[in-house]
Order: sequence, then structure tokens, then C-alpha cells
Amino acid sequence: MRITNKIKEKCISAILEFMKTNEVSTRNEIIEGALLCYGLTPKEIENINPRSKGGLVRSYIGTAFNDLLNKKDIIRYNDGYVLAKEELVIVKEDQCETQILKLLHSKSYTKSELYTELDKHFGTNLTTSTRDDNDLRSLAGNVLMNLLESNRVEFAGGRYCEKRYLTVDDADNVPLPEEQFKEKLYKRLWHMGGKNFESFCANVLEKYFSMTGQFVIFCDITGGSDDGGIDIVLETIDGLGFYEKIMVQTKCRDRAQINEKEIREFYGALNALGGSRGLYITTTNYHYGAKKLLDSIDNCVGIDGDKLFELIKKTEYGICKTKSGYTFDTALFSR
Repeated sequence: MRITNKIKEKCISAILEFMKTNEVSTRNEIIEGALLCYGLTPKEIENINPRSKGGLVRSYIGTAFNDLLNKKDIIRYNDGYVLAKEELVIVKEDQCETQILKLLHSKSYTKSELYTELDKHFGTNLTTSTRDDNDLRSLAGNVLMNLLESNRVEFAGGRYCEKRYLTVDDADNVPLPEEQFKEKLYKRLWHMGGKNFESFCANVLEKYFSMTGQFVIFCDITGGSDDGGIDIVLETIDGLGFYEKIMVQTKCRDRAQINEKEIREFYGALNALGGSRGLYITTTNYHYGAKKLLDSIDNCVGIDGDKLFELIKKTEYGICKTKSGYTFDTALFSR
């Protein structure tokens, strides 16, 4: 029985027919199943003599299987093989972030281990192309950087893990002088992460504008990958009826200064999204170039760690003032 293109195509069709109706299968299972799909009788299949019809077809199917594997039409999956998918898998940033946080909630992972788990979860390892695998890895890398910057995850010893937030304890009820308390407050906010800091700043600003005679129509935390660098949007009307759309970016950092590039990007987003004023808030301070740029922009203000604390004191949001100093508002920080 000579191998011809017709026989080869029939072997490939038999393999694909079996694999379409069976999930993960071993090589032997696929060959045995394909022999039946090829049309051999059980008696012919049982005859494994190399010169018999069953033996020859078995050999041809094995060769066809190897060809499909080399072309990545069939791919390894766990302890067996599956058909590769033709359609690329598209993963959105919020989906990737959610899955990474779910994984890190249970245990720590290396970056390589995370990539493997994400590949399996989204199915990019089941497609014929490596393009979606590479896109997912690039996306996951950016998400991890953002999660690290916002303090939602930690990286130590080559492994990523979920950030464990600090909560208020008995020692936090001891009043501290202003500077000591400010340092402790910012350290607490930094440990709580960027998303919590956005919420904290939104509440401070909403309370501040209300206290200074402006009506806050709404105060919204934007978030997500399409925010253009804008974390908070406020709409206000003052006593004369002037309307403002104020856009805010927040950076809760331990030491790093805000640089000029970050201000330029924020100002670009402010104009692109139709904001009338911009506030850039940080727990640290601004590099000389960033300060100079802010001074040249009429509708954009930088609020550093000192100015932010003045707003916090004025609004008394998250803190309690006593004769002996400042303490945390346990109603907020004990959550």
C-alpha cells in the first residue's frame, strides 16, 4: 500500500475528525481513534504487522500526526494534545489585571509562572500563532508594573505577591506631632496602594470644595486603562454660577519626585478630555523642571505632600486633631 497525497489527506482528516470530538488525548489515543475514523475494521486495526493494511495505515497516521504537530496544527496541552485554534485570543487590560490579582491572592508567583497561568486561563497557548501569546505577556508585564507602582502587589525574592495592607492598631491612637503624624499617614496611604489613595484624595477634594462654597455636582474616580492618566474628575459650580470640570491625577509615592514628562502627559490628557482645570497630587514633591512647567500653565496646579496635608488638616478627612497632636480616624483606616 503506497503512500499517496490522497492517503495522506485521508489520514489527516481522520486525525482531525477524532480530535474535534475529543478533548485532551494522548498520542496513542489519537492514533487508535484515527484508525477507526479512517474506516478500518477492528480486525484490521488489531493486525499490527507492518506489512498489513492496519500496520501501514497506523504508520501513515503516525507520520501525519507528526506533520500536524510540527506545523503547530496540533499542540501539547498538559499530558496530551489538542487541536490548535486559528482565531487569536484578545485579552483586555482589566481582564488581565483581575486574573493576576486572583492568582496572587492565593500564593506568590514568579513572572514566568504568572505568564504560564495566564496563557492557560485565556487560552493563548491553544492558538497556532504566537502573536497572542506575546501580546498577553507584554500586557501582563505592563499590568504588573502598574500594580507595583500603585502598591497593590509586592515583589521580593523574584516573586510577586498580594500586598498586605496595614490597619490601624492601638499604637495609632497615640497622638503625634504634626510632622511625625504626616510621615506616618503617608506611609499608611502608600502601603494601602494607589486605588485607595485615589479614593482618599477624591473625598478630601470633594469636602474641600464644599467647604469653600462650591457645589460639587459629582466627584468620580475614573480608573481603568482608558482614563488617559486622569484618576479623578470633579464638576463644580461656584456661587456665581461658574462651572468647572476639574481633572486630577494622583501619585502616592514613597520618595520619587514627579518629573516634567509626567506633567506634560497629564496636561495633554487634561486638554484632550476637555478639562477646565487640572490638579496633580503627590505625597512627595516635584522636580525642578516639573515645577517650572507647572508655573507656566495657568489652569494646572501641583499639590505636593505639604500642600496635601494642609488640605487634609482643613477638611479633617481621615484624621482626628487633639490637644496633643493628630491620630487616625479609625472609622476610615480600620476598614
